[in-house]
Amino acid sequence: MTFVFALAVVVFLLSTSQIQDIYSFTAMVTFLMMSYTWNQGIPTLAENQSSTHHSHDFYDLTQNAVTQLFLAYSFSYIWMLRQRTLPRTEIKAIISLGMMTSFMFPAIVYLVCPNCEYLSWVPVISMVGPTFAIAIEVFGSVRALVWTFRQAYNVIKITLSAIGIQGFVEHHWIRLQVPKVLRVFWITRLFYQLTLLCVEDYSQRDESQHLLYSLDYYSIVIRLFTQSCENYIAMLGMTSVVSYFAHHVGVFLAFCVGSDSEEDRNMGTVSAILFFILGLQTGLTGLRPEVRLARLCKNFCLLLTAISHFIHSMIHPILMSLSASQSSNVVRHLRVLSMCVFLLTFPTCLLMYLWSNYSISTWLLSVTAFSVEVMFKVIISLTVYALFLFDAYRNTFWEGLDDYVYYIQSTGNTIEFLFGIFLFCNGAWIMVFESGGAIRAFMMCIHAYCNIWVQAKNGWQVFTKRRTAVNKINSLPQASKSELESLNDVCAICYHELNNARITRCQHYFHGVCLRKWLYVQDNCPLCHKLIYAPENVTTNAQENNNQDEYEEDINPGAMAPIHGEMAAGQPQFNPVIERQQVGRRLNNGTFQPANTLRVHQD
Repeated sequence: MTFVFALAVVVFLLSTSQIQDIYSFTAMVTFLMMSYTWNQGIPTLAENQSSTHHSHDFYDLTQNAVTQLFLAYSFSYIWMLRQRTLPRTEIKAIISLGMMTSFMFPAIVYLVCPNCEYLSWVPVISMVGPTFAIAIEVFGSVRALVWTFRQAYNVIKITLSAIGIQGFVEHHWIRLQVPKVLRVFWITRLFYQLTLLCVEDYSQRDESQHLLYSLDYYSIVIRLFTQSCENYIAMLGMTSVVSYFAHHVGVFLAFCVGSDSEEDRNMGTVSAILFFILGLQTGLTGLRPEVRLARLCKNFCLLLTAISHFIHSMIHPILMSLSASQSSNVVRHLRVLSMCVFLLTFPTCLLMYLWSNYSISTWLLSVTAFSVEVMFKVIISLTVYALFLFDAYRNTFWEGLDDYVYYIQSTGNTIEFLFGIFLFCNGAWIMVFESGGAIRAFMMCIHAYCNIWVQAKNGWQVFTKRRTAVNKINSLPQASKSELESLNDVCAICYHELNNARITRCQHYFHGVCLRKWLYVQDNCPLCHKLIYAPENVTTNAQENNNQDEYEEDINPGAMAPIHGEMAAGQPQFNPVIERQQVGRRLNNGTFQPANTLRVHQD
């Protein structure tokens, strides 16, 4: 097994031309061994020549001659393809004719002298010429082989230092077209097994019945389905087929919702990884056929629920973009909303069917948790979408919108966090009391880190940032109505009129919500770059140095959080498209153009 793995790694690193050379050399050796095996029958014909079955001997000799002609032609053709240095075609033809004569030599000797005493040695003698040609090929390739390994080592070393292990593996994965090879292997194996099962089933039926009506198609499909993943190579092939269909489904869904992001077209990759990991976790290849079929169906149910989460991650940013841009394209809204309806309907129907046909189990609890979680996430997204859409058609500034969005998204994140804890406990129960294993333990560790620890840490960071920003804003004085009337200006962050505002230490007026968003990133004023909030223990010199450093630095617009997208995933992100749309929509005073101001949309 170790030798096979090492050989596979070597073949994996070779170029296409080098792989072709190895395959051609292997084919030549195979043809030579087949020729020797067929020529072993010539001495048997000589021993039986005194019998009365002359027609049978003639038939065997003819069959041997035709087979040897085919093998000789194949051997010679491959040998000539490998001879790139021979200058003349005549020399190639003569050598090729000599090799074909070597293959046919036992049959020729039998026809000329059927009672030859040394006829049993003739098959061995016939192999001398082709074996000598192969030996020359081998000795001539030793130097090239050493050079190839040295070159491969240097290329691997340079490539790994340039693009890393992941890029190196991806490059060779694409170069060798591994998914396509696995799909061809699995489909070929499927048709082969289908033929065997049909022949086996038909042989047990009444011969008087018609072939199409006598076969038990249900039994054949079930057996074919269970045998399609009975070993790891077959499971890899099935994974590639699942990935192929999932990829095209993802492309179609991305087209339906109008997404042009490359990440939204990676459903095939995500599905392949999940399906293969589920197969490894559940020990799919080592189960009995009837148990394997049930386990495979359960894995597909889990895969469908995981795909529904992927679809939600695809449509959520589109929902937020449509609600903020005040798009009048009703068709785009309906397409995304119809996908949300599907994400609410499909898990509901799936759970109704499963709970009505299966008893409670850890697997059913996992499917239920995944399905309910995605429905909650869709409801949260639709609620935020409705709030933004409602605010987009308001003529006045809605200061409480940010708080409502934060509370709604915090509720959704809390529910998602609780579901993560539940799934971890469910997996621990399975590992301890049902089917443990190193793979399941490893995946549980990844789940605990990514879905529990990281999510909890990001949520706590969001909470502390928001609490700190609120405390800073509350420490600033509230502008009175008379001060706002005398100012008669707009907020320099959102470009909306100032119905209420906070006054900074540098006597600039901003909306409290807009300024709180700004404080998520830095403590400097958007206009003059002085500290908006400074603790009492900060000295005046430190403040001046900090103000000077901040004034000289360029503000990074990509670090500013969008108003309505803030704490869904723990870290704010900036959307320049929505930024431009919101600035244009909220620009009430066209002559007001403050310099060096980072414009942040308020929704």
